[in-house]
Amino acid sequence: MIARYLPGMRLHPAAMCVFALAAACSEPAPPPPVVRLVPTADTVIAPVVQLSEARPLSDGRWVVLAPVEFQVRVVDFAAHTAEPFPLLTQAEVPGPSTLLASGDTMFVGDWGLRRVTSWLVGQPRLEAIPMPDAVGAALPRARDAAGQWYFEGAVVAGRDGSGLADSARLIRADGMLARFDTIAGLGPQDLASVQREGGARLERRVLSGSDRWGVLSDGTLWIARFKQNVVEWRNPDGTLRTKTKPLPDPILAVQEMDRQIYLRRFPEEQRQTARALPFAELKPPFEAAFGAPDGRVWLFKSAPALDSIRTFQVVDSSGARVMVEVPSRGIALGVTAEWIIMAEEFPEGIRLLRFPVPAGAKPN
Repeated sequence: MIARYLPGMRLHPAAMCVFALAAACSEPAPPPPVVRLVPTADTVIAPVVQLSEARPLSDGRWVVLAPVEFQVRVVDFAAHTAEPFPLLTQAEVPGPSTLLASGDTMFVGDWGLRRVTSWLVGQPRLEAIPMPDAVGAALPRARDAAGQWYFEGAVVAGRDGSGLADSARLIRADGMLARFDTIAGLGPQDLASVQREGGARLERRVLSGSDRWGVLSDGTLWIARFKQNVVEWRNPDGTLRTKTKPLPDPILAVQEMDRQIYLRRFPEEQRQTARALPFAELKPPFEAAFGAPDGRVWLFKSAPALDSIRTFQVVDSSGARVMVEVPSRGIALGVTAEWIIMAEEFPEGIRLLRFPVPAGAKPN
């Protein structure tokens, strides 16, 4: 039974405390503080169409992956250069598609050769590691301090696309790639039923979200789930350690400008086909996520098309701790304890911008 307060009723002081406490508990949590960064002069131009990965070096430089050109480049903000990774040739790595790092050692995955090669800047190839049949066509997406590899097992679409409704598996392998364990599952994609020449089939909606994940050095797994809009942390054995409540976010619709920006990435002769793809109605709450060394996760938030301010939501198990606003129209490529790297498209290639992580966004 719930007590009700009627006009004229007098409450005992103890009862008044109970009502005050209930009112306080019903109030929403205050929004996290907002830290606004100022424009930066730390910029480098990379003469490429797209950059998909960025990994830091201990001397302040960054290694980036340009998947369209099949290139790996070393970005030096002090010298304002983005030179090809020395000695890493297309003969050695014809199809670079993933980039991992362990300190200054870079691991480059090749989708065609199904292998990972390791490199130090300025030195010949250190090692070539063939991928076993147990992981199919997957390449490792993370590596912990113990040398264990982490893969995202792909789902098989099938003739009618129904396989896309399955959950992808996160797989951990030992350093020798001899033992494999499934440690977690990812949520299914946002799908639409479309009519094609062969009949109805399921296809992923363009501009929809996907779960993001990463691994900390001690083997802790974090997963940012886009449908529930929560972040969870899992122990090295895969058991759930903690997770946030659903995070607060505005609802953003996919607009015509979003569709046009997506279509411009295709050659003119392919755009008509791309227009027939199913588009999402709503944007996901985040476009990317980055695990910081302190265990927090930086969610790169969705924004209206061509917005001049992009936002990170810095999250720990208690929820969003701070919002970081970056004066850039680009996408986020990397976050470390000290730096934020953004990438902006413009006619001459990709403009890379480096921003210092503000004191207000660092752990107390």
